[in-house]
Amino acid sequence: MLEVSPWKLLLIVLLSCATSAAEPAAGHASPGQASPGEEIVAAEDIFSQLMTGEPVRYDNITVAGSLDLAELQGPLPQPVKITNSIFTGPVSFAGASFDQPLDLQGSLFQDNANFAGCRFLGGARLAGAAFQGQADLRNAYFGGQASFFSAQFVEDASFGNSQFAGDAVFLNSSFARDVDFDFAQFQRLASFADARFVNVSFLETQFGGHTTFLDARFQGNAAFAATRFLGSVVFRGASFSSGSTFGLSSFGGLADFTNVYFNRTAYFGGVRFTDLAYFINARFDRDLNMEDSRLYNLRLDNVSFMGGSRINLNNTDFTKLEVRWGMLKDRLVYNGAAYLALVKNYKSLEWFDDSDDCYYQYRRIGQDQAPWGWGKISDLISWLSCGYGVRVSYTSFWCLFTILFFGVVFWAGKGMNKFEIVGMELPGDTSLKPTSRVSFTDALYFSIAMFTTSQAPVNTYPVGVYRHLAMAEGILGWFFLGLFVVVLSGVLIR
Repeated sequence: MLEVSPWKLLLIVLLSCATSAAEPAAGHASPGQASPGEEIVAAEDIFSQLMTGEPVRYDNITVAGSLDLAELQGPLPQPVKITNSIFTGPVSFAGASFDQPLDLQGSLFQDNANFAGCRFLGGARLAGAAFQGQADLRNAYFGGQASFFSAQFVEDASFGNSQFAGDAVFLNSSFARDVDFDFAQFQRLASFADARFVNVSFLETQFGGHTTFLDARFQGNAAFAATRFLGSVVFRGASFSSGSTFGLSSFGGLADFTNVYFNRTAYFGGVRFTDLAYFINARFDRDLNMEDSRLYNLRLDNVSFMGGSRINLNNTDFTKLEVRWGMLKDRLVYNGAAYLALVKNYKSLEWFDDSDDCYYQYRRIGQDQAPWGWGKISDLISWLSCGYGVRVSYTSFWCLFTILFFGVVFWAGKGMNKFEIVGMELPGDTSLKPTSRVSFTDALYFSIAMFTTSQAPVNTYPVGVYRHLAMAEGILGWFFLGLFVVVLSGVLIR
């Protein structure tokens, strides 16, 4: 059974009324060719109808010649409907104003189509239209719904500085060459679900309502530089096959990048996420750059990073970043402030193991980069003795190692004696001291006593130079035991 995305299903339901008319009429030939029975209408005849104010209603015709409305004065009050038709020559509606919805659904424009500066006060219906030449819709105003459902743009297209006061529907549209929406304004719903782009630019574009790029495909460069999403935006399931730039963009609502694929570096430098941002199950084949960004709540659950991908969080300010340290380890670009911010973030999430691991790597990298001096020597001691205060196991190891080491030394070197005969101590009669080596158990017991209390057990004492070693073990014991208590307290008492 075919599984349908809930987002896609919702869009289909919402847009079904607006796009139902986009299907070609039964028996209509494909837009690329005129059928033998098609009516041919001269472009001059259509222009004359517009000049006299007559309604224009055609379906399945071929418009011969160039249709230029440059000489029209004032708005066109009558409806204009030319559907499922072919425009063989260039079309120029530049500067025209339509009070009624302009309906060109299913039509084919074989030459350039110029709609620059048009005012579609009632909206525009271009669902299923195909533009084989350049399509210029710069500075256009859409007062109603702008429907480009399943529209095809073969050559370059531009919607720069256009305004969409109603819903903008580019569902399932395709752009085979460059297209830009630079400085455009979308006040309500903007749907680019299932759209196909080669190179697209949304420079300083503003989206005021819900925006969706659900399952969109970006085959070339995708630039969302300084774009403003005032409402929620959905990129779920989208793929960026080339460069993707979201630098200086702002997201005022939910930003959903779930299951998004980034084949090249994903640049989010200077981005502001003021609401939740989801990158769940996203895949990054190259770097993820969020330098100088401001994040409210960013989730990177189950994100996949390929090969030598790097993550840049330099100068990033985040309130909550939900990503396990194992995902960032060995990929995070070193920056002291970024590491310490992550440590604080993990503590606030109560992910204490992640916090400790992050801090440990921060100190290790800093130590490796530091020049030789007393500072580096103290760092080495801190690393080896207690793992910079987050590794209790390090201190435990040194405690056990010290006891065992001195125990072996005292045993192997006959560095201790016992002066005991039938329970009587003879400290002054050296002739009664045993000359044989004490057992290893006694030597280990002696070492434990010196390490923990700096006091030798009853009836046991070090001899010769081993007296100095016993004193040294006592000093080390006080040091390591104190360190153990401090580190253990820091780990257990959060």
